[in-house]
Amino acid sequence: MKLFFVIGAFLILLWEFLIKWPDNYFHLIICDVGQGDAILLKYDQMQILIDTGPDESLTACLNQKLPFWDKKIDVLILTHFDDDHIGGFASLSQTYAIDYIFLPLTNYKESETFLELKSRISALQEAGTIVKEPFLGQQIAFSKISPKYQAKYNSVNKQENSLLLSFLTPMALDLEEYKVLEETKSFLWQRPENYLSAEDWQKLAYKISDNDGSIATFVQFGDLKILLSGDLESTRELALIEAGLITGVDIQKVGHHGSKTSSSLDFLLKTRPETALISCGLNNQFNHPNPEVLDNFNSIGVQILRTNHLGTIEVVSDGQKFWLKNKKQQLF
Repeated sequence: MKLFFVIGAFLILLWEFLIKWPDNYFHLIICDVGQGDAILLKYDQMQILIDTGPDESLTACLNQKLPFWDKKIDVLILTHFDDDHIGGFASLSQTYAIDYIFLPLTNYKESETFLELKSRISALQEAGTIVKEPFLGQQIAFSKISPKYQAKYNSVNKQENSLLLSFLTPMALDLEEYKVLEETKSFLWQRPENYLSAEDWQKLAYKISDNDGSIATFVQFGDLKILLSGDLESTRELALIEAGLITGVDIQKVGHHGSKTSSSLDFLLKTRPETALISCGLNNQFNHPNPEVLDNFNSIGVQILRTNHLGTIEVVSDGQKFWLKNKKQQLF
């Protein structure tokens, strides 16, 4: 009987190992964390997390989607400091090592959750985590091919996709002060002057949190284009268009959980996503997503996928087309 259980446990581990071994596809996962945001990007063995949701429900999503033997997040982006975007950081930091954290230095909220976040980030910095504020136009490139063999590999096969993240904010609303800079390196490269010391982080003053201070990220994998805008509201969304920072995309994470303060029709007519992803809680107190927002997307024929209807949403792409995992239908 004991041997039977040992064999059974071994087979379960083997199955887990096989189904979670990294593949050649890009995975965009909108974790079902209730009323909040937690977005996981996976490519090969590289793992990027954008926001942590309101509580420890993020951990359940990561346990389901990541290998049990891999407890590292390469890059964490905290778009802003509302509790529904940072509440899961405490449980995340207890379980996962984090190499780099990107966060905005313009908007803060004096809350118990934020105070705990500051304390835990300082502890992570002492353990080697790098904390930075992104600058407008900064890019991070993730590639399976090491820099040493990049040129040789490209000369043989130019079909290999890389994952490129571009920061679209912070930016001034009047568009006069922004300056687009580009830094594309294999995997990750950091500018020392962008480092945020633990001492600087602890000295930051509190300000009222502002959705328009959210970090917006443009993601490209092969031909696939994705916009992840945090809780940006309509004015700042349109500023991205006016600045020429974003045009058409394939997938758009709906801003502010589908609130009527975001996703104006004028904005959607510029981005024209094929699929919209909404992260919101079942029967949430804000009645997100707003019917007007849904009408805006429906009016231009956008397919809408919602976590309060579907639970965790996982989109897979080969760089040309994309589809829902475990679904035979191809989205586009």
